[in-house]
Amino acid sequence: MIALVKYGQQPGMVELREVPEPVAGPGTVLLEVRAAAICGWDIEMWQHRMANPVTVPVIQGHEFCGTVAALGPGVEGWAVGDRVACETSAQVCGTCFWCQQGEYQICPGRKGYGYGVDGAFARYVVARPAILHRIPENVSFEEASLTEPFCVAHHALADRIAIQPGDHAVVIGPGPIGLICLQMARLLGATHTALIGLSSDAARMDLAGRCGWADKLIWADREDAGSAVAAWTGGRGADIVADCAGNAAALGTALASVRRCGQIVKIGWGPKPINQSLDDLLRKSATLAGTFGHRHANWKAVLGLFAERRLNPGALITSVMPLSRWLDAFTQIEKCQAVKIVLTPERG
Repeated sequence: MIALVKYGQQPGMVELREVPEPVAGPGTVLLEVRAAAICGWDIEMWQHRMANPVTVPVIQGHEFCGTVAALGPGVEGWAVGDRVACETSAQVCGTCFWCQQGEYQICPGRKGYGYGVDGAFARYVVARPAILHRIPENVSFEEASLTEPFCVAHHALADRIAIQPGDHAVVIGPGPIGLICLQMARLLGATHTALIGLSSDAARMDLAGRCGWADKLIWADREDAGSAVAAWTGGRGADIVADCAGNAAALGTALASVRRCGQIVKIGWGPKPINQSLDDLLRKSATLAGTFGHRHANWKAVLGLFAERRLNPGALITSVMPLSRWLDAFTQIEKCQAVKIVLTPERG
């Protein structure tokens, strides 16, 4: 089969290759990939700017869905042809403290699709039945391929912090996760939402405004973002701040924007030192929470919300392309010319 492989530890060492088709072993399921969305992490791997090490060679891609193609020995409860979305925790130990607490996404032995084990930018991928979720009938494969980033936002905003009705929520960074967090914050009860971005993010900022996800757009390169948030909230500051950018400047903006006793959740990654004083966090008695990944319950919730049309993944999809056009798709995303692009594998 044709797969998109990162084969080296230098920028640009990604290419289409012919690789053997995987086989479902005991207790596993073979999935035929129908749609796989490009994540910012895929771009970081392409340019070799990752915050975490990766195993090479490895097939990229971790936001995906498809159909059950074959069942390994001992698998029950699934049938060939079932439409499924798949979590990213390809391998976990199942026995450590965190796995036993249901927090398997932070298992020290976890290996994720697309960097720890072969991922979904290919026709087939092997999965554990425990991480499969049925796709509702009224949800398309393209929409279902975005389940994973919506689960990231759901875990961050529903599990790691507490949003209350009437809250002012600020999202820093208008990338896909930031746009999803706006939707999620509204759904979870925030009455007012603001998005902080740059002039170079104009298309994505405008999308948030048009779709009604943000009622306030703050341009950080045109005005002081912290002062703009203060004015927007009547001088109090934001109840909730979601840092979806990950760099030092974003954390500084979050600290300046959050109210006293407010909450910041840091979602965005950044490999560079933040070089930022946390004194404002102490002075304001605010909470700073980290977040990583998602759990089983997040997937059940998000797919249900997709089915009820209370979340809108389709609005984020700029285009659907064959895997053969991966370089065009990656380039568009890196240049902020697209929000989400969904790749479809070669079928033959």
